[in-house]
Amino acid sequence: MTGPPGTGSGTVVEAMLDELGRQGHEAFLFYPDAAGPVAPGEVGPGEDPRHRVWRFPVREDGLELATFPKMIPDPHPREAGASLTCRDLSAEELALYLGGMKRALGRVVEELAPDVVECHHLWAVAWAAAELGLTYLATPHHSDQMGYRFDERMRPYADRAAAGAALVLPISEFVRREVVELYPVDPERVLVEEPGYDQETFRPRGSDPGEALAAAGIAADPALPLVTFSGKLSRTKGVDVLLRANRRLQAERPVRLVMAGTGSLEREFSADERAGFHLENVHFPGHLDHPTLARLHDAAAATVVPSREEGFGVAALEAMGCGCPVVASRCGGLESYVVGELVPVGDEAALAGALGRLVGLDPEAARALRRRVHEAALPYSWRRMVERRIGLYERVLSAG
Repeated sequence: MTGPPGTGSGTVVEAMLDELGRQGHEAFLFYPDAAGPVAPGEVGPGEDPRHRVWRFPVREDGLELATFPKMIPDPHPREAGASLTCRDLSAEELALYLGGMKRALGRVVEELAPDVVECHHLWAVAWAAAELGLTYLATPHHSDQMGYRFDERMRPYADRAAAGAALVLPISEFVRREVVELYPVDPERVLVEEPGYDQETFRPRGSDPGEALAAAGIAADPALPLVTFSGKLSRTKGVDVLLRANRRLQAERPVRLVMAGTGSLEREFSADERAGFHLENVHFPGHLDHPTLARLHDAAAATVVPSREEGFGVAALEAMGCGCPVVASRCGGLESYVVGELVPVGDEAALAGALGRLVGLDPEAARALRRRVHEAALPYSWRRMVERRIGLYERVLSAG
C-alpha cells in the first residue's frame, strides 16, 4: 500500500490478507508508516509478523521526512504531526520519498520472493513496482484519482504505475471510468473487482442502543433514534454538509448522531464554516474498532454517507451488513448498491429529509427495510472477492 492501514483502502487490504491466509496462501503487507498513535483494535507498525513496514521519519543527505506523504489532504489516523501530501514536498524531498519507496519495496521483494505482487493505489508503490521490473496488479481506490487531479507533479509517476500493471482492478464501475479516462492504459486490462465486508462482525444482532453507545464511550440518553456516520471528518466525506443539515433534522425529528472517525473539525474547516455547523445531539467518539462500530450500526435507525466523492464506500456496506439502511450522496460507487435513499451531493435539505423519513418509519416498515438492506449486502463477501482475485493471479502468472 502507498499508505498504512486505517482508511477504507486499508480495510480492503487487511481483509484480503486475512482471507488469503484462511484459503491457505502465504500473504504479506508492505506499507510506509510513522510513529503515530495506534487506533483501538489495530496493531502497531511491525507487531503483525505479516507486515513489512518502511518506517518514518526518513533521513538522507540532510533531508528529513517526518511522516509518510499522502495523496490528498484528508486526515489519516496514522500520520504523525502536521498533515503532509506529496504536493507539499520539495523536489529534493519527493526524490527522497520515491527513491526510498523503491528501495524499501525492493528489499521486501528480495526477502519474500513473492509469486504475485498487488499494489493498492496507482501511486508511489505501484510506480516503484514498475521501476523494479516486477509483474504486478494494481488496484485503484479513487483517492489516488483524486490525488492525480490534485497533484500535477505526480501524474507521470501515476501514469507509469498504470501503464506497467499486468491488470488494473478498480473497485467500482465509477473508478473504472476514471482510470480509462485519466491514464495511458488499455481498457481491456481494466477489470472491475468490487470489495466485500466482514460478514462475521457486521451482521444483525438486535443490539441495545444504550449498550452500543456505552461501548463507544458515549454517555447519553438512548431514547433518541440513533444515526451513525463512519469516515474521516473531512470535506471529501461531506461532514460539513451533514452538520449543517443537522439543524433542520433536529428541528423536525430529533436524533442522536454518532460520527466515528479520525480528524478534527478545527483542523479541516475554517472558523466561519464551523459557525454554520449545528452540533446538537452530535457525538465524536473518534476512530472506533469494528466490533464497537458494528454494535452502533446494528442499533441505529440509519447510517449517513454524505460524501462529495466516493470510490465505493465500504463504510456504507458495513452498515448494511448490520441491516442498517443508508442515506448517501448520489456519487461514485455508492450508487451501485446502496439500499435506503440517495440524495444529490451537497443538498442539506434533501439529506435531512431522507434521514427523517427513514428514522420515522413505522416498526413493521423498518423491519422489512432492514431485511432488504441485509440481503442486498450479503453478496459482497471477502471470500468471494479473494476467490476471484486468485483466479486473476493465476491468469497473470500463466501469461508471464
